[in-house]
Amino acid sequence: MPDMDGASVIRRVRLDPALRTTPCILLTGSDDAASEVYALDAGADAFVRKDSDIEIILARLRAVLRGATEERADTVSLLAPKRILAVDDSPTYLHTLADHLRGEGYDVAQATSGEEAIDLLAVQRVDCILLDRMMPGLSGAETCERIKAAPVVRDIPLIMLTSLEGREAMLDGFSAGADDFISKSSGLDVLKARVQAQIRRKQFEDEHRSVREQLLRTEHEAAEARVARELAETRAALVEQLERSNDELGAANRELAAANRELEAFSYSVSHDLRAKLRTIDAFTRALEEDAGPRLDERDRDHLRRVLVAGAEMSDLIEALLQLSQIGRARLARSDVELSAIASIVIDELRRAEPEREVEVIVGPDLHAHADAKLMRILLDNVLGNAWKYTSRRAQGRVELGIIAHHGEPVFFVRDNGAGFDAAQTPRLFAPFERLHSDAEFKGSGIGLATVQRIIERHGGRIWAESAIDAGATFYFTLPASP
Repeated sequence: MPDMDGASVIRRVRLDPALRTTPCILLTGSDDAASEVYALDAGADAFVRKDSDIEIILARLRAVLRGATEERADTVSLLAPKRILAVDDSPTYLHTLADHLRGEGYDVAQATSGEEAIDLLAVQRVDCILLDRMMPGLSGAETCERIKAAPVVRDIPLIMLTSLEGREAMLDGFSAGADDFISKSSGLDVLKARVQAQIRRKQFEDEHRSVREQLLRTEHEAAEARVARELAETRAALVEQLERSNDELGAANRELAAANRELEAFSYSVSHDLRAKLRTIDAFTRALEEDAGPRLDERDRDHLRRVLVAGAEMSDLIEALLQLSQIGRARLARSDVELSAIASIVIDELRRAEPEREVEVIVGPDLHAHADAKLMRILLDNVLGNAWKYTSRRAQGRVELGIIAHHGEPVFFVRDNGAGFDAAQTPRLFAPFERLHSDAEFKGSGIGLATVQRIIERHGGRIWAESAIDAGATFYFTLPASP
């Protein structure tokens, strides 16, 4: 169509709020610079002659679309003064350009190199950049690439200026990220029109983005209000349901309290009556062994020893069960506990019980935890006792207590070089009465590690283990200060 008709169409597009941000490129067969100025004043984003190389047309189209799809950092009023950054290594051309732009009402900042331009952009906000392509040091293309790679300034329209008319120079400029490319020989009127077109395009896009964000905020607020209303309705229904169920919950709580009292009564019965009877059995058996032992044959004396051993094992089992049941109900009395000191006491007792054993024990210095001191003694009794026990078949046993950092969290560990266990059996490890070794191999109740796990969980921590058969075992546990 004739240029005048095309300019009229573009002017109508710019007057339509729904279309004003649509990129517009005017194609023409005219070589007249005045036609280009007229088209850009009408609202065109770019002006392309029909006889241009197809690569040049596509490069201009990509530059316009690239600018249209970028998110803008902020929106400035059309009436606000516009600042142009002019970059050229020729002081004469730079001053001429700046004087002309100031005559059109622009505020102009000047830079004589790409490096100076980048430094200036770090401290000043501009609305458009005019960049000379051929400069010593940092070239125009390199400067353009750096600007377009920086999130804070990459959305500023950038027009590359050149004294060369070549096709390759123009394609290189667009490839570097330039929004437009103009020859210095085109004249200052064309340059002014191109600057106005780029600033206008950016302004329309910013305003469009602002409207879109406002719509999104409105939709989000409406959605929040809807969710709040639904939540209030749901909360009201739940409150009503809870009020209806109040009597049932009260009855359930009373039943639970009664069950708790029964459990406490059972614990007392086991603790007092059963242990008392076991003490009686143990005392009379020992008295019988002392009084009648010399008159009994070896077979009868062996029977008495078996009764004493079984009684001791049963007493140990009862103590372990009581300990396990009490951990869940005991109130935690947290304080700064020195685990190293408690571990030394536990190891001394193990050495006194088996003085013939040669076990190398390494306890890390200054191992502290914010925990219940009584429960820490029970914990170390079990984990260190296990390590000591399972190294009994080693000529030189080795047990180590220390601390490591695991994903930024302090983790305690107890490591031994004992019998170990099959890693596939690890899920059974902390269940009550579950044992991974037979009683003939190593004596035990199967309660110790279940007790340890319950202590760790009461403190808000976790415990896990790594092992292999005949390769020892390592138990890791955490004791967070605030569960």
